[in-house]
Amino acid sequence: MVGKEIDRRAIYSALVTPYDEKGEVSEKLLRALVRFELDKKVEGFYCCGSSGEGLLLSNDERKKIVEVVIDEVAGQVPVIVHVGSLSTQCAVELAVHAEKTGACAVSAIPPIYYHYTQAEINRYYTDIADAVGIGVIVYNIPQFTGISFTTENPLLQNKRIIGIKHTNMNLYELERIGRQCPDKLLINGFDEIYHSALAAGATATIGTTVNCLSPLFHSIRDAFCRGDNAAAHAMQMRLNDVIQAMVSTSVFPAAKYAMELLGVQAGCCRRPFAPLTDGQKKIVRSAMDGVADLL
Repeated sequence: MVGKEIDRRAIYSALVTPYDEKGEVSEKLLRALVRFELDKKVEGFYCCGSSGEGLLLSNDERKKIVEVVIDEVAGQVPVIVHVGSLSTQCAVELAVHAEKTGACAVSAIPPIYYHYTQAEINRYYTDIADAVGIGVIVYNIPQFTGISFTTENPLLQNKRIIGIKHTNMNLYELERIGRQCPDKLLINGFDEIYHSALAAGATATIGTTVNCLSPLFHSIRDAFCRGDNAAAHAMQMRLNDVIQAMVSTSVFPAAKYAMELLGVQAGCCRRPFAPLTDGQKKIVRSAMDGVADLL
């Protein structure tokens, strides 16, 4: 199956993973979620990343999610698959499957827990790249991994590494990577700085809140592209009101609850995540009410 080619300027949803009442991945709910987001003009999907609880899923579950999403998308938008794992073997297995299923690219966090050398980390990425014929996107999220990718890293000179998902508040580093590697795809990863990341050179974005707030991302990008930075900033502040509410509770369970408020069921996050309390739900519900006119 051949998927749609990667879109260098797209607004990608970091797709959440829906579970049924037994806590199992629900194909029915996943298909409904994808259709809902396509109707909301989401321009691509990023499967099994942080928002999708990828590291809490088995390899078989991750493969099934990819198969269902790509089938439901049916070539309408590109699908990027996160394959990051503790072992190179697992990451390569998932990457090969993603390519065969029709993904346009794969992405991966670096290997974590053990304190690998930079050379070992870079070999992990080149092993993934050597195993597939599609591009690899480095997932730079030092807040979670403790590993940061900068312009000093020779990995960025590898032509098979097509870009970086920069989930990092350091936008100077993003701008420098773009300056040094103009052919690389620069993807913003923190929703709360989308407007600023566009100014720093990012073109695409992959975000948790794209699941439920994609119209706000479109408004920010549209205003930025027409040179109306005041309007883009104003819309970013409204987006950030919701993000602040989610971060103050528990961002991934909160994103799923926001979907529920929009009529899309996704279940709770897997343990060790705890369900939102009634008080936390009230905070998220109030924030979502504040942007209801935009949705």
